[in-house]
Amino acid sequence: MSDALYIAAKAPRAGFAKTRLGRTIGHEAAITLYRAFLRDLAARFANAPFECGWYVTPFDAWADISPLVAPGVPGCEEVRVLFQREGDWGERQRQFFHGAAGRGEERAVLIGSDSPHVTVEVVARAFRELDRHDLVFGPTYDGGYYLIGMRGQAPCDVLHGTLMSTGTELHDVIARTERAGLSVGWVETTFDVDEVEDLEHLRQLVKHRTDLAATRAALETLGLYGDVRNAEVRGDEPRKPRGTSTPGPSAGWPGPRGEETA
Repeated sequence: MSDALYIAAKAPRAGFAKTRLGRTIGHEAAITLYRAFLRDLAARFANAPFECGWYVTPFDAWADISPLVAPGVPGCEEVRVLFQREGDWGERQRQFFHGAAGRGEERAVLIGSDSPHVTVEVVARAFRELDRHDLVFGPTYDGGYYLIGMRGQAPCDVLHGTLMSTGTELHDVIARTERAGLSVGWVETTFDVDEVEDLEHLRQLVKHRTDLAATRAALETLGLYGDVRNAEVRGDEPRKPRGTSTPGPSAGWPGPRGEETA
């Protein structure tokens, strides 16, 4: 196996995943939506022209995730699953890429599960970028990234010590790659879903994307398919400012978010 995509995912448990969104729409509602994200991602990448696996947390997460992403697979033996170890999100990404060669992966790409709309074509483009670059990124509008890929394990040390959820994490990693003399490719910039305002951008996509069927159904069931900007705020934490400047080509709509990993 030379090319492999992994989807980073948290166990869909209220208060553990999608916590910032949950503080606004309620944690159970946020998890209902997140489960739909996982279903849509799994369905879309099931027949992709590259291997697809899951990079999950915590250690017992697969029991919650597998019924959503691998239904009908006895014991799920055929699904490639990696478990995230200790450390912050930057360190867990470094560990993931450090182990790629040992897994037989010449090129590895990791995407978050907060962007349920990422397409097979975007990931295929990321692999093509790795034909001529050491790393590839898919930026988000707030200064983070929803996709990262590497060729070989040598570039993984650029992630060491990188602080996540700062709004400058992508800029910081790129600065490290430049100092190391590594080349970087890009795929399109888009949003991911962490705040209630992001649901408006997602709603526009599900109107015409048939591969977001589970996400659309969840939005409708939760009463969030209409205008969600006036949704009741169920927490008193102030919202973080939106970021709007990122490298790379643009797609989708800018979203108001600080980064929430996996």
